[in-house]
Amino acid sequence: MKKLILLLIGIYTLFASPCDKKLFSLSTQGDNAINLQQIITDLSDTCHLNVIVTDDLAKKKLEENIKYIKLKNMTLDQFLDFLLGKNGFFYSLKDNLLTISYIKTKNFKIDYVNSIISGNTNFSASTTEDGGTNTLTTQFSFDFFKEFSDNINNILKAQVDKNFQNPAPIIDKTSGLVTITGTKQQLQRVQDYIDELNKRLHKEVLIDVKIYSVKLTDSHQTGVNWSKFNLGMNTGDVKTRGTAIGTTILGSTTFNLTGLLDFLSTYGQVNSISNPKITTLNNQKAIITVGSVNNYSYDVVTTDANGNLVKSQQIDSKFIGILLDITPEISDKGIIMMTINPSISSLAPIQTKPNLPPDTIQKSLNTIIRVKDGDTIILGGLITDETAFQASGVPVLKEIPIIKYLFSYKEKISKREELIFVITPHIINLNKVIDVKNIGYKANKKLPKLGDL
Repeated sequence: MKKLILLLIGIYTLFASPCDKKLFSLSTQGDNAINLQQIITDLSDTCHLNVIVTDDLAKKKLEENIKYIKLKNMTLDQFLDFLLGKNGFFYSLKDNLLTISYIKTKNFKIDYVNSIISGNTNFSASTTEDGGTNTLTTQFSFDFFKEFSDNINNILKAQVDKNFQNPAPIIDKTSGLVTITGTKQQLQRVQDYIDELNKRLHKEVLIDVKIYSVKLTDSHQTGVNWSKFNLGMNTGDVKTRGTAIGTTILGSTTFNLTGLLDFLSTYGQVNSISNPKITTLNNQKAIITVGSVNNYSYDVVTTDANGNLVKSQQIDSKFIGILLDITPEISDKGIIMMTINPSISSLAPIQTKPNLPPDTIQKSLNTIIRVKDGDTIILGGLITDETAFQASGVPVLKEIPIIKYLFSYKEKISKREELIFVITPHIINLNKVIDVKNIGYKANKKLPKLGDL
C-alpha cells in the first residue's frame, strides 16, 4: 500500500508542472550564442516536459544559433512564445507535452459563387472617306477562382524558405475550402489576404436606375443643354460636367425627381422607359437591358469535300435596345466608384446587304464616377434618330399599278430622342435592417379598391 501511495504522488507531481509559477530569464550574445535546441532541452529537464518535434525543418531550425537574446522575468507561456512563436515555430503545451513544428497544414474558407463571367461589346463606326470602318471591341472576363489561385501562389512564393518547397494549394471550388501547407509566415499572410478578401467581396450595392426618354422638340434638336441645369437647389451640392453630354451628381438631400422631370419637359415630351432596381456584389457587373431580341436568317456559302459551293441559311438573333452595364467598387470609407457603360442600338433604316446579318446603329458612353452612398448620378447625351415613311392615299386606287402614284403619297416622319439615366447606388449593410423607403420604394397611403383592380 505504501508503494502505491508514493506512485500516485509521483504521477500527480509530474502533471502539475513545477514551472507554472516560475519566472524565466535568459541572456546571451556574441561568443556565448546558443541554439534553441539547447534551451528547449534545459527547459525540458527543469520543468519535466516531454518534447516532440514533428518535422525535419523544425529540427533543423532548432539547431540554428541565436547570436543575441535577452529575456527577463517571463512566465513559461511568455518564454515559449518569445523563443518559438516569434521565431516562426508552431507549438502547443498540454499536459506537460510540448509539440513543436515549423510546417503546418491549415484549411481556409472563401465564400464565393463558382462561376465565370465573360462577354464583349463591339462598337463600329465609319470614319473614313472611302467608307472604311473602325471597330472598337471591349472584352471582359472574370474567373474568380483562377485569379484567387494565382494570388495564393504569389503569396506563398513571397515567403518561400529555401529548405522547404510548398505543395500545391488545394482549392475546392464547390465547398469554398482552401487547404494550404506552409510555414507560419506563409499561413499568416494567406489568412490576412483571405480575411480582407471576404470583407470586400461580401459588400453589396443596390442600384436604383430610372431611364427616361425625351422626345426633342424642333427647337431643341441638339439635345438637353446641361449647362442650364438648375433645379433651384443648393448649387454647392451640384456638380455638373459637360454640356451636350451631361453628367450631374446630386447629394441624397439635394436630388428632386420632380424638379428633374420639370427641367427635362422644357425640351420635349418625357416618357419613363424603365425603373429597375438591381443588387450586385462589390466589383461585380450589374447588367440591365430594355429592348427586344430580333431573329434573322442569312445566306452562308461553304465548300464541301469535293470543292463544290454549298449554300445554306444561318439563323441567329441580335439584341436591339438599351443596355446598361454598371460595376461598383466600395472603398473602406464607404465611397462608391462606378464604371457606367450605357449603350443603345437600333436597326438601320436601310439594309445594304439583305443576305447578311442586319445592319445596326449603335451609340455608347463610358464613364467612371466617384460618389457617396445615396448620391444620384444623372447621365444624358445619348440621342437616337428614327426615320420612317407613312404611306397614305385613296383606297383601292392606291393599289392599282401605274396609276397608284397619282393617288398615294409617302410622308417622311422623323423622331429624335435623348435618353436620360438616373442612377442612385445604396450600400447594403447586412447588419442593419433595410428600410425599403430608403432605397426608392414608396407605399400607397390607401389600398386600392376591388373595382380599381
